[in-house]
Amino acid sequence: MPGFVYAAVALVGAVAVLNLVLTLALARRLREVQAGHAHDGEPVPEVLPAPGLDVSGFPLADLATGRRTVVLLTPTCPPCRDVLDALTTDAARYRHGTLVAMIGTPAETAAMADRLADFDTVTMSEPLAEKELRVKGFPAVLSVVDGVVVDAGHQLPVLA
Repeated sequence: MPGFVYAAVALVGAVAVLNLVLTLALARRLREVQAGHAHDGEPVPEVLPAPGLDVSGFPLADLATGRRTVVLLTPTCPPCRDVLDALTTDAARYRHGTLVAMIGTPAETAAMADRLADFDTVTMSEPLAEKELRVKGFPAVLSVVDGVVVDAGHQLPVLA
């Protein structure tokens, strides 16, 4: 009987050591990501454009003058659906000065387009969003002033 107790204690100790090693590895990985480096030492790519990006030549809408909020949504991501719900729930406040870019084909974005009938919308491909607006992660919300991105995030701005 004492042999089983020693084996159980040894097993619990081994599991505790394995847990500690995995926790330390996870903490190290999180520090690397926060520092902006992937596991192999390469920089982690940005998914949103940096402030200062000139988007005045955007081919699908005039962003060169004035203040615009550009919201990029895909029909398949759950966080995009949350942003879409917030947009349509409070459409009277958000529709003025907001351009919603639906990422996908017209067929893929048809249901989204129906809900956004009161908004200024464009349909575009993901490669075009990456090329023209430097967006690689969705949802994306860009604040554009006179053709220059001044802020970027994943949530709608809080309106006064």
